Amino acid sequence: MTKEFYSIITDIGLQKINEALNDGTKLDLKYIAVGDSNGAYYEPDPTQTRLKNERYRAEITELTQLTAKALVPASVGGFYMREFGIFDSENNLLLVGKQPETYKPLETQGSFKELWLKVVIIAINPDVIQINVDPTIQMASQSWVYNLFNGHTHPDLMPIWLYDTNGNGFVDTCEYVDGGTFTDGENMNIPQPPTVPQLIMSTTIYDKNGNGIVDDAENIDAGGF
Repeated sequence: MTKEFYSIITDIGLQKINEALNDGTKLDLKYIAVGDSNGAYYEPDPTQTRLKNERYRAEITELTQLTAKALVPASVGGFYMREFGIFDSENNLLLVGKQPETYKPLETQGSFKELWLKVVIIAINPDVIQINVDPTIQMASQSWVYNLFNGHTHPDLMPIWLYDTNGNGFVDTCEYVDGGTFTDGENMNIPQPPTVPQLIMSTTIYDKNGNGIVDDAENIDAGGF
């Protein structure tokens, strides 16, 4: 058996393409599915209506006339991927292919990762592809979210370095903080240290009198922050 990796349009895929060309309609490419093909490679068959052994199906998040893209999240895994397919919104298998064996681990196995699937669909007539992606199913990678949090700044935050008077790296019970007139959204001219620590204090926690600011009416026992 050849170990070349490729995809083919299925019989139902050809039928749907011809119908779309004749009717002037579009194909609604909806899902990319992956499977382990029951443990061994096989040659894709145009008569297929499903994968040999589907393990995960994801909604397409990015679709052009050349490629379709979907995400297998980090929470999914524990299997080898050897086969893939593209399905329309009516769950018709339009395109099926085989890919290099790729293991998708689970976190409980000591490693995990997100995996983007990108399938070339230029074999499908571009005139019948409907470029219609629902933005509500766009997915953010974990690394993107982590970077977003790490780089987040907001005027409703009090930097620890201003209030760590004993210099132990956090605001603790040794420090009682007079917040001054620190307000949400106010343009404060506060000198910044060379490296601003990531630890922060929120006015939503320390605004004891509920006036929307941490002001001189509050002397704060920060506890083990």
